[in-house]
Amino acid sequence: MVHIQWLVTIPTRYRSEDLDSEWEKKDPIVRFRKYLESKNLWSEEKENEVVDKAKEEIKAAIKQADSTPKQKVTDLISNMYEELPQNLREQYEEYSAKESK
Repeated sequence: MVHIQWLVTIPTRYRSEDLDSEWEKKDPIVRFRKYLESKNLWSEEKENEVVDKAKEEIKAAIKQADSTPKQKVTDLISNMYEELPQNLREQYEEYSAKESK
């Protein structure tokens, strides 16, 4: 079963561990999972299938992204600015010379 890790960024100075564990029991995701399981609408097997499918989709997306040609700096600058400020005009010219080699 996949567990969601709590991301606690609030200092624990004013909270006890009991309070944290009390609120973990009230986690809406965990409660919803239990509800779906009680109605036979969700299971660990289904969850594993969904996780495996998501991993495959992520791998395919990464492979596709890796095969996409890298954007040139001059294209990036051109796409971001209609009129280039002086400092970027200078940089644009430098990169344009490097990219044309």
